[in-house]
Amino acid sequence: MKVKLLIHIILIVLGTNLLAQTYPFDLPANLNASINIKSQSQEKYNNLLLGTNIHHFTKTEEKEFVNKFDPITIRFPHGLWSNWYDWRRDVTRLYGDEKFNYKQGTNNTLKEQTVGMLANIYVFDTNNIKVGIDGATELNTNKKNSSGKGFDMMWTFNMSADGTDFSNGSPETMLRYNDLIQRGFEVKDIELGNECFYPNQRSSIIPNAEDYIARAKSMSAALKAEDPSIRVSIPLLRRDSWANPNWNTDLTSDQSYFDAISIHTYVGSDPDNAENSDEAFGTALTARKHLLASITEYPHKVAPSKPIWLTEWGVKSGGPNAVSALGAVDCFLMMSENQDIFNRANWFSTNGKLNSMLVWEKYIDHNDKEKERIKYPLEKTLFGSAYEITRSVLEYSTLIEGYVDVPNIVEGVKAVNARVVLKRGKTTVFVVNLTDQEVPFEINIDDLNYMGDFVHKALSFSSMDEEMALAFDDDPLSIIQEGSGSVSLPKFSINTIELSDLVIENELGVKDLPEIANLKVSPNPSDGVLNVQLGESSTANYKLISLSGTKVVSGTFYSEVKLQLDDYHTGMYLLEITTSKARSVQKVIFK
Repeated sequence: MKVKLLIHIILIVLGTNLLAQTYPFDLPANLNASINIKSQSQEKYNNLLLGTNIHHFTKTEEKEFVNKFDPITIRFPHGLWSNWYDWRRDVTRLYGDEKFNYKQGTNNTLKEQTVGMLANIYVFDTNNIKVGIDGATELNTNKKNSSGKGFDMMWTFNMSADGTDFSNGSPETMLRYNDLIQRGFEVKDIELGNECFYPNQRSSIIPNAEDYIARAKSMSAALKAEDPSIRVSIPLLRRDSWANPNWNTDLTSDQSYFDAISIHTYVGSDPDNAENSDEAFGTALTARKHLLASITEYPHKVAPSKPIWLTEWGVKSGGPNAVSALGAVDCFLMMSENQDIFNRANWFSTNGKLNSMLVWEKYIDHNDKEKERIKYPLEKTLFGSAYEITRSVLEYSTLIEGYVDVPNIVEGVKAVNARVVLKRGKTTVFVVNLTDQEVPFEINIDDLNYMGDFVHKALSFSSMDEEMALAFDDDPLSIIQEGSGSVSLPKFSINTIELSDLVIENELGVKDLPEIANLKVSPNPSDGVLNVQLGESSTANYKLISLSGTKVVSGTFYSEVKLQLDDYHTGMYLLEITTSKARSVQKVIFK
C-alpha cells in the first residue's frame, strides 16, 4: 500500500510539472518564418530605449560596477523613495504628516491614507542612510573627464519639498536644480514625482490631484524660466484605479505644463500588487502586447501627442527564467518598432532586487537574521544576459525595415519577431523565437533570397522555466552555424544572424558608433612597433589595413596592446579600433 501511495504521489508531482511546462498556445506542427528586408527604409535607433534603473553609488564595489556596466541612463533617485528625498541631507525623510485624508473615487469620498513604507522612511531618516548623490557626482565627473560627457540623467523630483504654498515659485525645487548644476550634472529631463497616482505615494502636502497639479505647474514654470529646454513629465496610470479613476483626465485637462508622460508597466508577476498571482508563462511570452496596450489604452487616450517615458518596466513570470527573458527582448523589439511613442525606457532594475540583472544571494548577518545581497564575483541573471545581447546589437545602430511572415501566437504577437540593424558596416538580423519548436527562417533582401555566408549565434532554452546564471563577463551567445545554407532558429531562443556577404549603405549618413575617447597610439610615425591604449578598462578589436584595403594584422586586446610588426612596408596604414560602444580609425605612418 505504501509503495502504491508513493507511486501515486510521484505521478501527481510529475503530472503537475508536465502541466506547468505545457506550451500555452496552439501553433502549426511545422512552423516556417521569413523576413523580407527593405534596405532603403532606415531609421536611427534611440539608445535611450536601452536605459535602466541603476542605483547604489556609495561603496567602492558599487562604483566599480557602475563604471563596468556603463549605464545608458542614471535615474536618481528611483521609486517611492524619490517622493521623500531630501536633497540637502541626501536621505529619505517624511514630509508632512503620517496620515492624511484624500478624495477617493468619482464621488470624492474622504478616505484616510497612511504614507507608504513609513517605517522604512523613519529607519532611513534616523540612521542618516545616504541615497548616494556624492557617489553619483564622483562617477559623473570621472566619466566627463574620460569621455568628455557625463551620464544621461533622469531626475525624479520631490513634489512635497516646496510646502503648501503653491504660488511660492517652488524655491526648494530651484535650489536642488542649482545644486545639481553646480555638481556638474546635466539636468534636462525631470519626472514630477514617482507614481503619485497612488495615494500612499503622496503626502498631506499634496493629498489630491488638484494639489499635485498646482505644485507641478509651479515647478514646471520655475524650471523652464531657468532653462526653457528642460522637459518635465507627469506620472499617469497604465491601468484602471479604484482610488483615483479620473487621475489621467484630471492631470491632462491642461497639457501646457508638461512635456512627456511617465509610465511604469510590469508584465507578469506585478510588483505593484503582492497578491497578484498572474505568473503564467503565456503572459511573459505575449509581454509586448500587454506593454503596448498599457500605453495605447490609457495615457495615449488622454494625451496622444505626448512622448512616453517608460521609466520603470519589467517582465517577470516566476523569476529570471526563459520566458521572462524572451518576453523582455520582444518588448525591446516592440519599442524599436514604435519610436514615435516611446522616447525613453528604463528597465527596473540593473542591480536592485526587482527584476535584477545580477544574481543575489542569502546570508546571515551578525544578528542571526537572514538577508540578501549581490553575489560576488558578479554573476548575471537571464535578465542581464538578455539585456547584454540586446544592447550589443541595437545600441548606436541604424534600424532597417523588415517584415516577418509567420503565424501569430495570439492576436498582435507573432511567433517569431525580428529587427534588422546596420552597425559598423555590418547587417545583423536580431530574432526572438517565442515557440517551443525549431523554426526554419528564410532571409530575403529586397525580395531576393539571401544566399551568402552568415554567422548565427543564439541563447536558447530547453524549457520555459529554465534559469541560467553566467559569470558577468561570459558571452551568453553560442555559435549555432557559420557559413552558408539554411537558417533554423532553436526553440525558445534569442538570435543574432550576421549577414557576412551583405553590404547595405547607411542612407542616413549617421555614424553608428562614437569616437573612442582618450585613445592613444604611439609612436607615430613608427618603426614597426605600435602601442595602443584605450584609456579605459574594456575589450577591443584592432585591425591594421593598408590603403589598398589589404588587412595586415588583426586581433583582440584588453585596455592596451603592443603590436610588433617585423615584416612591413613603409607608407601609410589605417588602424581601426572598435569596442562595443565606440570606434576610431587612425592614420599610422611606418617609416
